[in-house]
Amino acid sequence: MISLPSLVPKGLRGHTSLFFTRGLYSMRFIALFFCFSATTGLCAQAQEKPNVIIFLMDDMGYGDCRAYNPESKVSLPNIENLSAHGMRFTDAHSPSAVCAPSRYSVMTGNYPWRGRLENGTWMFHQRSQILDGQATLGQLMQTAGYSTAFLGKVHLGGTVFSTTTKKPVSWKYDYRDIDFSRKWKDGPSDLGFDFTYSLPQGIQGPPYIAFRNGFLDGDPYDLIEWKPGTYGDSVIPTDGFGLKQWNSSVAGPNLIREAIGFIDRHIEADTGKPFFIHYCTESCHIPHTPPKTLAGKPVRGTSGDAHLDMLLEADIQLGMLVASLKAHGILENTLIFFTSDNGGLARGKPSHKLLGHNSNAPLRGSKATIWEGGHRVPLIAHWGNGTRTGSTIAPAATSSALVGLQDIFATLAELTGQTLQAKQGLDSQSFLPALLQQGPARLRHELLVQANNGDGWGQKLAKAFRKDQWKLIATKDRKPLHLFNLNEDVAEEHDLINRKEQKSRIATMLGDLNRTLDSDRSTPITRVNQKPVARNDSASSDTISVAELFTPVHNFAMKPGAMPDGVRINAVGKGKWRVQGKTPFTLQFTPEIAAAWDASSYRLLGVPVCNNGPGIVTLSARLNNSKPLGWGRHCVGSAVALQNERTTIGFVFPTTEPLYDGPAVFQDQLGKPNGHRHHWRKFFPADVASMALDVNSSSGKADIEISELFAAWEATPDREQALHTLPYLDRFGQVRAVEWPGKIHSLEQLKEELPLELAAAAKAERDDISHYGGWKNGPRHEATGRFRTEKIDERWWFIDPEGYLFFSAGACIAGTEAMTPVTPNRINEHYFEYLPTKDSPYYWLTMPTRGKNKYVNFPALNAVESLGNHWQEISRNGIHDRMKMWGLNTLAAWSSTEIRQDKKTPYTLLASIWWLTGKKTPSPFRDDYVED
Repeated sequence: MISLPSLVPKGLRGHTSLFFTRGLYSMRFIALFFCFSATTGLCAQAQEKPNVIIFLMDDMGYGDCRAYNPESKVSLPNIENLSAHGMRFTDAHSPSAVCAPSRYSVMTGNYPWRGRLENGTWMFHQRSQILDGQATLGQLMQTAGYSTAFLGKVHLGGTVFSTTTKKPVSWKYDYRDIDFSRKWKDGPSDLGFDFTYSLPQGIQGPPYIAFRNGFLDGDPYDLIEWKPGTYGDSVIPTDGFGLKQWNSSVAGPNLIREAIGFIDRHIEADTGKPFFIHYCTESCHIPHTPPKTLAGKPVRGTSGDAHLDMLLEADIQLGMLVASLKAHGILENTLIFFTSDNGGLARGKPSHKLLGHNSNAPLRGSKATIWEGGHRVPLIAHWGNGTRTGSTIAPAATSSALVGLQDIFATLAELTGQTLQAKQGLDSQSFLPALLQQGPARLRHELLVQANNGDGWGQKLAKAFRKDQWKLIATKDRKPLHLFNLNEDVAEEHDLINRKEQKSRIATMLGDLNRTLDSDRSTPITRVNQKPVARNDSASSDTISVAELFTPVHNFAMKPGAMPDGVRINAVGKGKWRVQGKTPFTLQFTPEIAAAWDASSYRLLGVPVCNNGPGIVTLSARLNNSKPLGWGRHCVGSAVALQNERTTIGFVFPTTEPLYDGPAVFQDQLGKPNGHRHHWRKFFPADVASMALDVNSSSGKADIEISELFAAWEATPDREQALHTLPYLDRFGQVRAVEWPGKIHSLEQLKEELPLELAAAAKAERDDISHYGGWKNGPRHEATGRFRTEKIDERWWFIDPEGYLFFSAGACIAGTEAMTPVTPNRINEHYFEYLPTKDSPYYWLTMPTRGKNKYVNFPALNAVESLGNHWQEISRNGIHDRMKMWGLNTLAAWSSTEIRQDKKTPYTLLASIWWLTGKKTPSPFRDDYVED
């Protein structure tokens, strides 16, 4: 049976000896789940700052979505839902009416003309539009302690190098001379982003490639010269080189896969940091080549034309992103900005829009023009669970605040507690007060936007200057052209430029436009004195966060031993190796200097591994003492890494009773407060002499990157004392000394949040899982109505009754009952903050006696107090629903009889010779198998 670490939910993340949850699961089940989580390097994200995602559309107009235009001809349910549960801005603007300058402004907080050029599209080998010393969003968020990622279209320039001259390539180049072994310079990987998956020109032009972390995502030998044309599902719009595998219709699916992969890896690594994702879709720029399906939903041909299908594709991408956040239990503390880089496409003449769909309704103009349709864009902000009490940004809210997309820069600075430096975000003004509905005092009243430098209607680098509701349009030479009062005339049908009574206003606004264009900085710097804005400040300041415990604090230098035949290893940096070879194979590592590593000052060790090759890699590792035995003197860990995913092999130390010298009240507790767990397998952390790593891959070949062994959870005296604080458990059965996301702090919070979680789980849909938990996206075979094994391509597979391949992924000991012993010693030492008294209506349920021993059943207590009389049925249904939502399809050993008898989730019968020594082993070949 496999457990899936990326699917551990909020409230169930942590470490064996520390955490309890709100009570839908057996404590024994939770303990085992926690143990697995720790050994995979997965723990809760305990941070005050929210995660942040910018979802930047390409060419989506104000009228493309029904959240802004009820007459839109395409249904975009995920965008509409985001708006219904978040804040919709009605006066937001891209700094430019075309994409590349706007992307520069979003990235830097500057107007486009503060970059290298006033306007343009910057090719991947053209000097970057971002000047030296100009800070980026990635750098801003890194400074705030975020893990950062950039995905999608760039269009901001960069540098690639010649193989022959070693210098940057010239404007005209031969792609065969580009040295792809060198990093793409000045791309997103050099702009403050830890992970990048970049499309240099999107899908609209060459090169038709992607860069992963600054390097070509593919083989240079697969590069070819493309000619314009249609190639199956893909379209090449202009001449240029690219990978022969390029397919414009899968660019979007690739982007969302990489984004979700980043989130999964971030959760699994659990550095304690929040994350920031700058996600730039390829949709809905030409060529319009939507995929046939995405996330199991049809896309191509469903909306009327390819342009609208591309909008639907982006909507599904957003839905997949939100679903990932929900699955990880982090949606509530993730701030999402949804917007577009400029106005929408024209779709024909004003009176004859294709299919009657107006991408910019009710506005005049379209992309590239200075009219409102060229730059007024959708902007939706979402932060919370969609309820009034559970949301930082009020749901179903509308703001008329004047916003430029470059204002996201200052907003995130204020959000993360940073005062901008003098040369940062030169034209950015925080709209955080609007997000938090704190009043208009600090919101902007002036804004400058520019059109494209083209020959089209409303272009020629015209400027528009806003002052409250007034909009002055001027030429590139700063001569006034048009004046509109947008409060009365948002469609810009009544030009007031020649009205005598407006002469003074025009002169003032023209002076303000000149002042802005001639300034070194157009917006004031907000002095940020408060701490970062947080979703929930209720956590006690004297607690220890799980982020603090699980953050790596020390590396152990190591060296590889002799490689097995057919396996290659190369150093790729200090303390990092790339290993390639036919699997299975075993690697040996030893201390680089000393005879053994001394890890006695720490409670956790981990080894980061990245799977760069095809297939799924399974990793089993063992830390050995100097004299290991088959049954002891070692510590084990394991992990699974999907293709292009990063994971951590974690080691939780077992210890024997004599090595624990804490208070007597904790002696009979298997998971000790200081991180040790009692186990018969002896391990001596002061004497770690070697590490053995078994590697296997489903493809038969592995290409992995291994980093040095690290240590976390330093056992300082203050921390040891804090972790042993009495009372140890709070009134919900949670460890008082530790804080983690999702921890319950009041009965009111439990009563509000638990029913919401269960309702959401009941509604969750998994298109990738069959009724029995089979893999619907994989090959389907004959449906026989029963589980069976079958040999396919020389491999044995488990197949579910509907004919889908079945990978068992689940949890042991699922149930609604868990008993914590209530001993006289624990009562005398005030181990419990709260125990039900005999006059409690739930005493019979929550304080049972088994034999001569007394227990407290915190899960039952929590459930009955928050779910009412039918708590048992609701709890059991919640287990099935949440397991399915998380992708878990198996009830494993020791799960409760009631849960198994629901027949909603398949049950795996325990058949272990170890546990049944001296007893009969269940076997389908015995007559009493069904009875067993």
